[in-house]
Amino acid sequence: MQELDFHEVADEFVNLANKLSEEWAPNFLSAAILYAAARYNAFHFRETLGDEDKEAAAIEYYAEQYRKMLKENLHEMRHGVPHE
Repeated sequence: MQELDFHEVADEFVNLANKLSEEWAPNFLSAAILYAAARYNAFHFRETLGDEDKEAAAIEYYAEQYRKMLKENLHEMRHGVPHE
């Protein structure tokens, strides 16, 4: 996966959220986005790995990825650094 493609797809979600923010409150959208990500990741896990014994590791992985991405975005926004 190319980083540019990754950011392009992520920006599609952000653009949709910005459009939806014309009608919905930011806190509501934030919660809905988190839920949608969890729902999609649960589906992806079940379709690809699916083993219950790997579920705890998958949860840890997804939570750590979110933590890293959130920290990265907060840092970029604080320092005015756009993503590539």
